[in-house]
Amino acid sequence: MTELPVSDASDSDPVIGRALRINVAAGFLGSIWIAVANGMALPLFMEALHVSGFELGMLTAARQLSTLAQVPAAYLGEGLVRRKPVWGLLCGTHRFLWLGPALLPWLFAGSADQWPLWIIACLGLSELLANCSVSLWFSWMADLVPASRAGRFWGGRQRYLSVAILIAALVFGVVLQKSAGLAGFQIVFVVGALFGVADIVLHLAVHEPPHRNREGCGGLVRLRQIWGNKRFRRLTWAMGLWTAAVTMPGYVSGLPSFFSVVYLKEALGASYGEASLVFAAAALGGVLWTPAIGAWVDRRGASRVLVWLMIMGPLASLSWLCLGTQRVPGLGGVSAGVLVAGAASLWMGAAYAGVTLCQMRLTQECTEPGSRTLAMGMHLAAVGVLGAAGALLAGAIKDHVGVTGFQLRPDWAPFSYFQVLILVQVSLVWLGAIPLACRLAAGPAQVKKGE
Repeated sequence: MTELPVSDASDSDPVIGRALRINVAAGFLGSIWIAVANGMALPLFMEALHVSGFELGMLTAARQLSTLAQVPAAYLGEGLVRRKPVWGLLCGTHRFLWLGPALLPWLFAGSADQWPLWIIACLGLSELLANCSVSLWFSWMADLVPASRAGRFWGGRQRYLSVAILIAALVFGVVLQKSAGLAGFQIVFVVGALFGVADIVLHLAVHEPPHRNREGCGGLVRLRQIWGNKRFRRLTWAMGLWTAAVTMPGYVSGLPSFFSVVYLKEALGASYGEASLVFAAAALGGVLWTPAIGAWVDRRGASRVLVWLMIMGPLASLSWLCLGTQRVPGLGGVSAGVLVAGAASLWMGAAYAGVTLCQMRLTQECTEPGSRTLAMGMHLAAVGVLGAAGALLAGAIKDHVGVTGFQLRPDWAPFSYFQVLILVQVSLVWLGAIPLACRLAAGPAQVKKGE
């Protein structure tokens, strides 16, 4: 297997070891915010405001389209002597803006019909700032993490992050279940924003290796050079189609959100607590299996593992086609469909998070250190545009298909927009993303160790 040029640092360097431990601790705090941003609170809050499918799609698409800011931000970021201070300012403000949904009932109490637009604008700005900073963080981490342990580090880190997400999901589910009106959502958003900012503050203590820049040619020339890397193009298209696909049912990064959470409440009458169980199951899948996936990446190569996960991950999502509506008396009256969705999420959480681990390794493998910041910005921007297209298409399908009266069995939920989203997701992955990923696995590595 070709080793990746993640860092020239020694695996035993105490400075690197301390930086990686702080990174994990900060990420643990940030996972509380992730449980809010990528979890059930936001889609259920929007559902409580009776938004349309188009507005749900717009919110998701705004987050994805903001990735376009990564290319100019990455180009400007390559001229920075230090990435960390700029990243901290941008990302700290991005997290702070998540207080916005919590403040709306106080600031605009008399215009509730405008809240969805304010949420889209506020969180859209938040995502814009996040995407201006993300390529700086990716290149910083690529220069920091030793190549010999990158897969194990990211897999082990994901386990700790998944533990935090699991705990937060269960706690937030109880808060939403016990709170009246919108008060529970306000509490969740405030707690998430504060932990998100704490993550950034602690992360500023992580060591930053020297920023290696590539000089001698203009931005457009370098963009053409980066895009000229055939393996980089295949990775970008494969991950773009994957992101468009998983965004449709709402399983970005393996955590159920948006359309999947709204569907559980609409079709099965799931309570906030039941929805949190499905989310927690996805996080538990990350706890159980992402360290093994990370080690497998180190042994077998990220491209081969990526293909396998793309094949097997969506299989579990097919169980959402036949969710039962009956209640299970022996388990406190939990819906049978919630139990099936939770069992599926246990594997989907691990497999989809594993795809993200492979993406992180492969973006490092397919880029040169001197152009890494710009290349990662270009990659993530293209992936985000395709993800936005998937979100908008999902919103249109929700509004136009709705819920039909057709049932394969009397005790199953009626066929609806969500079953269409699942079928389109599987088709995009198996017919689009996987063939590209297979060609990626067959191609040679573009960057040698130590470059």
